[in-house]
This record gives sequence, C-alpha cells and structure tokens, in this order.
Amino acid sequence: MNELRVPIEVPSIENAPALIRPTAQSLTVAIPALNEEENIEVTIRTVLAAAAKVRGLKLELLVVDDGSTDGTAAIVDRLGQEFPEVRLLRNPQNIGLGASIRRAIREASSEKFLFIPGDNDIPSSALDLLVGNAHAADIVMVYFHNDECRGRKRYLMSTLFKLIYTTVFDLYIQYINGPAVYPVAQLRALDLRSTRFSIVAEINVKLLRQGLSFVEFSSNRQTGLVGSTSFTLRTLVETVRVFFQVLTDVFFRDRPRYAHRPQRLTYEVTLSRVGPPAAGMAPRA
Repeated sequence: MNELRVPIEVPSIENAPALIRPTAQSLTVAIPALNEEENIEVTIRTVLAAAAKVRGLKLELLVVDDGSTDGTAAIVDRLGQEFPEVRLLRNPQNIGLGASIRRAIREASSEKFLFIPGDNDIPSSALDLLVGNAHAADIVMVYFHNDECRGRKRYLMSTLFKLIYTTVFDLYIQYINGPAVYPVAQLRALDLRSTRFSIVAEINVKLLRQGLSFVEFSSNRQTGLVGSTSFTLRTLVETVRVFFQVLTDVFFRDRPRYAHRPQRLTYEVTLSRVGPPAAGMAPRA
C-alpha cells in the first residue's frame, strides 16, 4: 500500500476543535431516517454546526425519510424552511438503508458525499473531523477507540466482520464499516448491490480497490444512546449475500477495475492537554 505524508494536524482531545482550513469546495451530507422524530433535529443541527466551522464550504444536507410513520418528515420540513441547505427526500414506503443511500447519491449536487444515521449516533467530534477534512483525500475515514462501550458480543461480531473483509480484500484499514467521505463521481460509477448496512463495507472495498487515496482519523464512539444492537437473521443473510457479491465483482466479474492498491495519506498528530496534570503526574523537565 503506497503512502504519502501530508501536513494535517489533528486534535487529540475529544472536545478540541477540528482542523479548520479554508475551502471553496462542496459536500453533501445524507441522513437516512426511519421514525427518528426524537433524534433527527439534533442530528441535523450537529451537521450544520460542523459545516459552519469550515470557511467557504458549500453544504447540501439531504434527509431521506424512508417511509416514516411518525413526525420525522414534518421536523425536516420545518428545518428546511429555516436552513436552505436542508432538503427532504421522501420514500413513500420503506425501501431500506442501501436503497435510500443510493437515492441520495443520485440526488447529490456536491463533489464529496458523506452519509450518517439519523439517530445522532455519530459524535460531533467525528463529524468535525470528517467535514473539516472532507477534501484531504479521495476517501476520508474515521475509526473509534472506545469499543468497550459496545459490549462483548457486538465487539466480537464487528471484529470478525472486519477481519474477514480486510483479509479477503487485502485492505489495511481500521474500520471497514465506519463513516467516511467519498467522491461523488466515483460513487455514482459503482454498481452497488446492498440493501442494508453492508453498503458501507461494499463502498469502501470497491473504491479502495480502485487505487483511490485515503486518510484515517481517530475519534470516540457516542455513548449513552438508546438503540438497537440486535443481529437478526435478515441482517445475517444480507451480510453473507453482499460479501459474496462483492467477492465476485472484485475478483472475477470486474477484476481489472479492482486490481489496484489504495494510497494511504499519513499525517502528524499534535498532542495537547486540557487542564492541570492529574494527581501524581509531574510534568516533564
């Protein structure tokens, strides 16, 4: 895997501000949502706050209401009147996460594309890194340190999922299923097959195996949220189906297209400390 070092300074403290750099470039943030009336407003406002820190960034925020039966659409409509960046896309019936993301990709009018869940699951610090550095590489990725908050069972399933994908497809990345910023043109050229959350891994494999550049930033998971961690039979069937379809696409059906090595962009991390040293810790001489 090729490496190129770029001068990016990343804050090491959760509450430190993200890297802010002038840009006249554009970003579409898509938020698929199903019955998220309790979370959708804070999710939208978190994205708007992150984008406001990047001077000159042209933001488009697409909320894909995937057949909600609660007040999700009404909340987005109200916010759309307040913020011109916000636009509602309504699916008459539930078509699934993967199909909703594909619709948002078709509708996107920006150079780069990021999708996040509507349940406010992505912490503001991770959004600051993704939005603030959206144009630092072809693909801008985030991985999380505090996996202990997920529990033993979910951590095991996530680790096995990552191990299988990264080993089979020869990709040395920290989080195959994590949030990332993508180039819209390359996204639209993909033949995406996933209908559920496997679409994240499918996109990452198919773009990275085309030799695109990427950078990974670290953050911490959101904690204290109420959400589903169940792994259903339907999810398992989808996961297995998509894996073998991606395997077929990459190594057989379209092998020349996916025979390239991604280019990792590295960066220097500047450490800082907020507040006085902890008890018993003496500063270095």
